[in-house]
Amino acid sequence: MSADSLHRHACSERAVRALASLRGLAVGDALGSQFFVPAHHALPRRSELPPGTWQWTDDTEMACSVVAVMAAT
Repeated sequence: MSADSLHRHACSERAVRALASLRGLAVGDALGSQFFVPAHHALPRRSELPPGTWQWTDDTEMACSVVAVMAAT
């Protein structure tokens, strides 16, 4: 394997890991944001998930921006 090939592989592996991390962050962010809704405060005690489609917050948007900048460099 050439040095250039090794570099491309390392960059590809980092990108895969960054995207996997971003997915986990987005899901955790969307789930966590549901517990700012007072009606959902009792759900964890009953081992229940909040209903509906969860939306991520600006925290995920900022992380997406960071990953986009890192990918461009």
